[in-house]
Amino acid sequence: MATASKTLSAEGLRRFHDMVDDYPNKRSMLMMTLRLIEEEFGCIDDAGMKIAADLCGVHASHVLGMVTFYTHFKRPAHGKHRFMVCATLMCALDGNTDQALKQIKDKIGIGPGEITQDGVFSCEKVECLADCDKPPVVQKDFEHFCSMKGKSLDEYLDALLKREGKTPETYRATPGAPMDHRVPVMPSQYNFVGEVARTTQVPPPLRTPLTAPVADGPNMNGAKHG
Repeated sequence: MATASKTLSAEGLRRFHDMVDDYPNKRSMLMMTLRLIEEEFGCIDDAGMKIAADLCGVHASHVLGMVTFYTHFKRPAHGKHRFMVCATLMCALDGNTDQALKQIKDKIGIGPGEITQDGVFSCEKVECLADCDKPPVVQKDFEHFCSMKGKSLDEYLDALLKREGKTPETYRATPGAPMDHRVPVMPSQYNFVGEVARTTQVPPPLRTPLTAPVADGPNMNGAKHG
């Protein structure tokens, strides 16, 4: 599977090289390099991961591992604007998380794990975003909001919709679509020498003393104990 090529802009490369002296080696710059790519292209796709691998001198599989481990990185499955609503206990208490999600649903027509049909907005329930004493905590792209419900959230959503040339009516009759979070297949050029494409098979459960069938009673397996 071929990956469309692209490169960082001159400004992006300048920022990358400006950071070099702040790190012991380029490999340790990977996370910040991915942030640069995310800012420039709007998300991190396979081509963006190839840029990061080349700039930081690591294998593309290493980049893929970091991008899929840290869920805050924006992927092609997310909307142009990505809403993340904290669903951890302190935010969920007293219905705060549900209230924020309901307001987003009422204004934009999407629930957790959904994206608008035009790809402009997506929404997720996520784990702790800090500021546990000011629930609910909501992040939209790189913006962080505390106590984000009621009038504050409604006004913010209205302003954002206006900026995008949309209204709640735009999405009222259009159901959201599930986000596709499948991990992309690494391009064939990154396979090991001699490796061929194959379907991954899940092995059977490992039989251990904790999982293997055990006979009842003291005479297990017919053994007699005096």
